Amino acid sequence: MQGRRAGVISRFLADAIDLIVVLAALVAIQFAVAAIRFLISPRAFTWPELSVLNHATFGWILLIAYLTIGWANTGRTLGKTLLGLRVVEADGTRLTFWRALVRALLYAALPIGLFWCAVSARNASLQDLLVRTTVLYDWEPRLPAEHDDP
Repeated sequence: MQGRRAGVISRFLADAIDLIVVLAALVAIQFAVAAIRFLISPRAFTWPELSVLNHATFGWILLIAYLTIGWANTGRTLGKTLLGLRVVEADGTRLTFWRALVRALLYAALPIGLFWCAVSARNASLQDLLVRTTVLYDWEPRLPAEHDDP
């Protein structure tokens, strides 16, 4: 499987793990804010309350940051690492920061696009088609090649 395009099931499982990571980070951040508020003023402490819209907005931003950083650095997030997957550009090189950011924005805005893999001849999600990326099975500890920008 090394170097072959990943299918919808392994990609979905990796993305589910990534979503759990982001949700856990949101909970940890809320607990940290509560702890700081308690330490500053224990007698007047109240649990920080955020609206659903604020939680969703902050979670969306955190998801985009998490995906962008993982894909731009190693091509992997925690979910992709656990399942042995790597996101690369169509030519096999490492994603640039901007391409990783656009891909993350598209995934956060339209997560259902992942399921296009099930009908795509090259196992490409809608986001992969728009940004010209691919997800490969890659258990090697190396990084993909960098771009030779002039």
